Amino acid sequence: MRAPHYTQRVRTFVSFLSLIVLTSVSIGYSQSDNIEIRLADDVVVRKLAEGVWLHTTYYDLANYKNVPANGLIVIDGQYAVMIDLPWTDAQAGVLFDWVAREQKAAIRKVVPTHFHIDCAGGLAEAHRRGAESFALKKTVELLKKENKPVPQNWFTEKMSLSCGQLCVELAFLGGGHTVDNIVAWIPSKKILFAGCLVKSLNAKNIGNIEDADLDAYPTTLRKVKETFSNAKIVIPGHGRPGGLDLIDHTIKLCNNR
Repeated sequence: MRAPHYTQRVRTFVSFLSLIVLTSVSIGYSQSDNIEIRLADDVVVRKLAEGVWLHTTYYDLANYKNVPANGLIVIDGQYAVMIDLPWTDAQAGVLFDWVAREQKAAIRKVVPTHFHIDCAGGLAEAHRRGAESFALKKTVELLKKENKPVPQNWFTEKMSLSCGQLCVELAFLGGGHTVDNIVAWIPSKKILFAGCLVKSLNAKNIGNIEDADLDAYPTTLRKVKETFSNAKIVIPGHGRPGGLDLIDHTIKLCNNR
C-alpha cells in the first residue's frame, strides 16, 4: 500500500499535468525540425542536433491518457548518455534497444534530473542494462525515502560526464519545481536540458508545486538563464523545446501564481 503522502503527490501531479495534455501540440521546437521516429506506441525520438536526440514517452495518469515527458540521449561513437529516464522500465528498455540497434552505441550513463517518476521511472531497467547512474545527492535521498531505485553516484553542486568526446555538464542552481531539480548542459551543441524546472510556452500555470520551492523558483530560473545565456535550444520536461524565452515565460508563471 502506498503511503498517504505519496498518493496525494500523485493526485497533485495528475491535476497539473492534465493541462499539458490538453494544450500541448506536436513534439518539437520548430516547424522545420526532423520528423519524429515512433519506436513504440508510447515512445518517440527526434533528432535535435548531430549526436543529440530528444526522447518523449507517454504515460496514463488516472483519467488522463498519454501524458508526455521529455528526455535526452547524447551519443558520440559507441557511447551514449541518457538525461532523464522515461516513466517505466519497459520504455527504458525500448530506448536502450534502439540506441544499440540503430545508433550502434550503448547507453553507459543515465541521469534523473529530479526524483519524480517522469524522469526516474526507468532507473531499475537502466541498472539492469549495466548503465551507471548519477544524480544530485538530494535526489538520492528523496528516492531512497520513497523506497524507489536509487542512483549509484551523487554530487552536490556540479558534475561533468564524458560521452565519448562530448561533455555533459550537470548543475544544481537552486530549488524550483522540486528542491532537487538540476539542469544538463551540452556546451558543444549549446543545448540546455532544463527539465521540469522550465515550462513550455503552452503552459498556462507553474504546474505541479507539491514538492516545489516557490520562494527560490524565480531566483533559480534567473541563475539558469545567466549561466547558460548562449543556449540555442532549451528543453522543458513536458511540451515543446524552444529558446531562452521558455525561462522568461516560466518566471512570469512563477510571479503570476
